[in-house]
Amino acid sequence: MPELLIRLNDQTIPLHDCCWVEWAPCGCAVSVLMAAMDDGTRALPTEDAARRHLDPNKRDRDKQIRQGYRLELMTMDRYRAEVDLAVRCPHPKGETSQQTLDAATAAA
Repeated sequence: MPELLIRLNDQTIPLHDCCWVEWAPCGCAVSVLMAAMDDGTRALPTEDAARRHLDPNKRDRDKQIRQGYRLELMTMDRYRAEVDLAVRCPHPKGETSQQTLDAATAAA
């Protein structure tokens, strides 16, 4: 598969250097999804494609949109600098599944 390129913030970059970040209505990042795999097995160049990958059920996708969940495409560099769920989750331990990622990071 040829390398897929995308235009983001006036830069042309490989899609596999990007991720989709899902934001909850409260403004917290709740999940992250690679926009493409290096081996060409997956490419999610649009928000709709990313939503379908995260939740195949249209009714559930529509409900999340109504509730205010949104997806944002960003570079992995920006994700690491600004979001990085394993490092910056604002929720107390025990209130979110993020605790598993935090524990793994602390043990490393």
